[in-house]
Amino acid sequence: MNKTIISIATLLFAINLNAQTSDSLQVQNLQEVVIQAERKALDHSSETASKLRLKNIENPQVLNTVNHLVIEQQGITNFPDILRNIPGIGRNWSSVSPYYTSRGFTVRNYIRNGMISYAASDMDPVNIEQVDVIKGPVGTLFGSGSVSFGGLINRVTKQPFEERKIAVGYQFGSYDLNRFTADVNLPLNKEKTALFRLNASHTYDGSFQDAGFLKSTFIAPSLRYKVNERLTLSLDAEIYEREGTSQPQFSPVGPKQTGSTETWASTPEELNIDYKKSFSNNSVKLKDPARNFFGKIDYKLSDHWKMQTNIVNGYTSNTGNYLTFGIKSGDAIIQRKVSQYPTSKITTIQLQQNFIGDFKIGSVRNRLVAGIDYYRNSNNSEINALSGRGGRPVFDELNIEDSNNNYNNINPFLIDEALFSYSSTSTKTVQQTLGIYVSDVFNPIERLSIMLSARFDRFFNDGSINLITGVTSGNYNQNSFSPKLGIVYEILKNEVSVFANYNNGFQNVAPVTQPDGTVSIFKPQYANQAEFGFKTDLLKNKLTATLSYYDIRVKNTLRTDVDQPTYTVQEGDQYSKGVELDLVSSPIAGLFLKAGWAYNDSKYTNAAESVNGRRPVNSGAKNAVNWYASYTFGGFTLKGLGLGFGGNFNGKNYLINNTTNGQFYTNEYTLLNANLFYDQPHYRFSINAENLSNKKYYYGGYGTFTPGMLRKITASLIIKI
Repeated sequence: MNKTIISIATLLFAINLNAQTSDSLQVQNLQEVVIQAERKALDHSSETASKLRLKNIENPQVLNTVNHLVIEQQGITNFPDILRNIPGIGRNWSSVSPYYTSRGFTVRNYIRNGMISYAASDMDPVNIEQVDVIKGPVGTLFGSGSVSFGGLINRVTKQPFEERKIAVGYQFGSYDLNRFTADVNLPLNKEKTALFRLNASHTYDGSFQDAGFLKSTFIAPSLRYKVNERLTLSLDAEIYEREGTSQPQFSPVGPKQTGSTETWASTPEELNIDYKKSFSNNSVKLKDPARNFFGKIDYKLSDHWKMQTNIVNGYTSNTGNYLTFGIKSGDAIIQRKVSQYPTSKITTIQLQQNFIGDFKIGSVRNRLVAGIDYYRNSNNSEINALSGRGGRPVFDELNIEDSNNNYNNINPFLIDEALFSYSSTSTKTVQQTLGIYVSDVFNPIERLSIMLSARFDRFFNDGSINLITGVTSGNYNQNSFSPKLGIVYEILKNEVSVFANYNNGFQNVAPVTQPDGTVSIFKPQYANQAEFGFKTDLLKNKLTATLSYYDIRVKNTLRTDVDQPTYTVQEGDQYSKGVELDLVSSPIAGLFLKAGWAYNDSKYTNAAESVNGRRPVNSGAKNAVNWYASYTFGGFTLKGLGLGFGGNFNGKNYLINNTTNGQFYTNEYTLLNANLFYDQPHYRFSINAENLSNKKYYYGGYGTFTPGMLRKITASLIIKI
């Protein structure tokens, strides 16, 4: 592969040297492209955070973004790698439906262009223009069912524009990676009022282990039609076909003996598991296709008001088998536990109507959004009795230290046999939310902005209907009210501001059927966040930074029962506080810098003695650091040549942390990445390396840990037409 890469790079460089364009014009154009790219990469603006056109420096919330230019430079092919550029976002549970952590709480990737777009798996990055992460409880504008108390992850998709553009790409590399991409943008008429864009990919990716793969096809067409000066219609879709093996998940060990608070091992490394063994094969796989359709109407009511109507209809399903691995304490034995992923069909619909204004009352400017939205989630699922929290049957046992283990003796037919004696049931659940909200940003004096926001939700849970017996259980309704206050004062106009906010978060908590068949009714969860900090936009947009301190207090927390790990209890509160820093800069032409640091101190309060004062599991690392730097050469000889270097540090992450079962955690680790690229008007060639030092590390959550990917080198070629 290395010889191929060198040959392609040499050929492209030779083509570039023979170009028939004026030298001076080339230099000038390149400098313009470089400067524009830097400005776009520095841009932190987003209408998602507030549903209003606010510059980041006048927004009282913390907003971290990753632009598509950074995604392109780093050669990213999956969604989790985008989030490594966001301060404090950690990987948690990575099965079919990925989980992340932020500010001590679990977050998921459910939001697309400000709307709920439920999908079991992360979407392909080929259609992502930008990723926004809004920190803290932000349910006031987005609703309680779509966000966590740690924040919100929103993916902003690529949209049609007025210029013709065609780009096709091929990427290949370690572990049999083969990836094809296409980005086609076409005006459909001479007036350029009808615009079409198509982003697509086909990917096959293997594993650093002896088994494991992911195969996917992704198609995202979009259409925009400007009917007249007032009315614009937009339609788009995401069609995602995906199948692959689940990533190995190991359950940490318990205490040495009953009543002991000392675990047999404290870290995955102490278990001496062969890092490159999957303990499975490629026949044990899952399918999770998704179909999402989107529509938007923008209508200009007047010079000061516009109306925006959004609709989302989504469908996703899951079928297949997966394995989890339990470690028997003290005897180097892995128990392979099998499960059929609940065969489910999830259909969602969201309707949203916004009225957005920019007007004055006297001399006071007001920027206001008022809206109403409706969300419905319907889930038809066939669930094996042991597919959920109640446990999974043991398929067999393997000795870790036995190099001759025949762990290929497993397939879907044998899994079906192992699960044959366990009963299954078919259920349907329907949840609906009706919300109304308003948010106003007004300026009583020139440099002072005050944001007042409020939301009311009515949540309906029709319960779980047993489609075999017709019995319905667990139906309930809840109301929630979520206020928000934000204040920004610009110390230096458009350059330095100080901000503070108070956010209230609310989460509906559904009844939980415990393993013994009893149904536990839980109270809603409430969160209150107080936050303050500084934002800068200095040196003519060459240095943007956000420094913040937050304090989050959550009532009625849910957690796993320490004494009965398969049971869920609601007990005590969670207190989470911390500091975050996000820095993006381009001090000189061609140089781009991005760095972040996050510190989070989270603990249970007013809880059972076994966990009180301890860091909750699934809270992520206490300390995390991210950095990335790239430089693109100007001039003539090296124009378009660039290189980048970055990395991440993640602190230890607790998977067990109580006085009954002791402590088990993943160790801290540092990962280094690098890239080399050669960008020209008609092509782009790049080489990317992830985990340069070939570091062995583990990440985890929800009681499991997973080995991270070893060193991976890829090369890509994009042809621009």
